[in-house]
Amino acid sequence: MEITEIPVKRFDIKKGEELTKEWVVSEEKYQISVNGTEVAVVSASPFMIRELAVGYLVGGGFLQMEDIKDIEPGANTVNIVTGKPVDVLVKHIRSSDCASQWISETIAKEGIIKGSVRVSVHVILKAVSRLQSDTETWKRTHAVHSAALFSSDGTLIELVEDISRHNAFEKVLGGALLNKYDLSSGFVALSGRITQDMVIKAGNVGVPIVASRSTVIEPAVTAASALGVTLIGYARGSHLVVFAHPERITW
Repeated sequence: MEITEIPVKRFDIKKGEELTKEWVVSEEKYQISVNGTEVAVVSASPFMIRELAVGYLVGGGFLQMEDIKDIEPGANTVNIVTGKPVDVLVKHIRSSDCASQWISETIAKEGIIKGSVRVSVHVILKAVSRLQSDTETWKRTHAVHSAALFSSDGTLIELVEDISRHNAFEKVLGGALLNKYDLSSGFVALSGRITQDMVIKAGNVGVPIVASRSTVIEPAVTAASALGVTLIGYARGSHLVVFAHPERITW
């Protein structure tokens, strides 16, 4: 994560004004392509761009991991090379315009998630708390979101900070896919609000539990209920709220 300390003037009603310094984060725009065809342009923190592209494309249902033959990163681009032609533009339009169709296709392709993993309330609460305690960039800037992958016993597999909660989530998924980690055996924790597309991406790659210290939105609940994803919000302090599929949560 790139951060820069810059001079600022702080105004305080009680203390007056003073010259001081503050940390700010960097961001870049990146073009994600498949076989040279642009699929998306995203603003992201300038690291783990290969993982971002894989998480975006495989999580989004555009590709399967077995489709990927090579990853070609550039200055502000990353191109995924596949072994066979893939009409990603059609898939992109369909998934963007009709979320219910995207959900139906996910269920048809992967089935409803029925993983046997069980995770205790205590493990989830401790894991989600690490999104603040273990995030140095957030402590300095309060300008980033974080996402982390944990095993079912709470062991941290990967933690990522990014200016976008979506990008942080996709980088975690992409890193796990590239490292051949079994996503069905753990859970993902997020610092920000959980949206429908996050739940669909979790379903596409087999993540059984997604938890946030923030809240969820209604379309995310609908998607999680349909896909079999355990959806958790308000995981902070001594409590959490399960919005879909509570059967995976134990004491």
